[in-house]
Amino acid sequence: MLRRGMRGRAGAVLAAALLLGGMGRAGGEDQVLRFPSRTDLVVLSAIAVDRHGRPVTDLRRTEFSIREDGQPQAIQHFSEGRESPARVLLLVDASGSMSTTPRSSSPVMAARQLLYALDPTDQIALAGFDDHYFGVVAFTTDHALILRGFSELQPFGSTALHDALGQAASDLATHGEGRRAVVVITDGVDTASHRSAEDVIARSRALDVPVYAISVVSPLDDPDSGRFTGRQRPTAATTGSRVLARYAEMSGGAAFVVSEFSGLKQATDTIVGELKHQYRLGYDPPPGPFRFRRVEVTTTRRGVSVKTRSGYVPQS
Repeated sequence: MLRRGMRGRAGAVLAAALLLGGMGRAGGEDQVLRFPSRTDLVVLSAIAVDRHGRPVTDLRRTEFSIREDGQPQAIQHFSEGRESPARVLLLVDASGSMSTTPRSSSPVMAARQLLYALDPTDQIALAGFDDHYFGVVAFTTDHALILRGFSELQPFGSTALHDALGQAASDLATHGEGRRAVVVITDGVDTASHRSAEDVIARSRALDVPVYAISVVSPLDDPDSGRFTGRQRPTAATTGSRVLARYAEMSGGAAFVVSEFSGLKQATDTIVGELKHQYRLGYDPPPGPFRFRRVEVTTTRRGVSVKTRSGYVPQS
């Protein structure tokens, strides 16, 4: 177990070893066969939703289109739905700012909702962060073990949110293809990171790791709460929520601001619904310079939109 006493590079390496070492293969072989181990293949996780935001689960390969910098690309690989178990890295803010109720209880409630809705074969890992990132429970299908792992998360210290998100995305991407996501629960206020939000956003986008962010705020800062004060000047919490929304938008995930249990349940239901119906599209990138390339995925089905990461930088 990696404890809070581990700091710096050694701590990050041990955290990665803890999270990745316990991963089983558990039905993931079909996905690996569909997506060959090629460094040049561009793989996109995509979610299709109707006008009401509900996942559309029956799209065929021929109904998708991919454009890179405006130019059509041929879809070389395609998978859909539950062809392999999902992998979710649950990243929990364990800094001192999460010590107040209901913030301290929100991560456990969110985990319970997620685990209840996910399939028994889906693999979950638990990691935490304060001023550094640390592993708690390696990827496992023993969902009860995840809940027990929360006893390791005692709020303490400052908040290195961006550093933790960057490390979590890298850890998750190391373990092959398949339906996957980082789900972070935090108040959204970074006070200690060495890396900038834009740097980490670019990294998670390049790795094709969707980030789902649950920002836990006071009801006074939540427009959907009956106690919302309508503050005109943004607080640190609302500013943090906007940064998390950018993480989600650029990576193909989603962001939620919650202050009450009903909002928490709605957020976790949406996350699981999207993860269960995540399409995987792959194409061969055209030749060109090693710069950022914008990607857009659309569908010919009327009333349906597709979200995915906004682009990538080719590997050198």
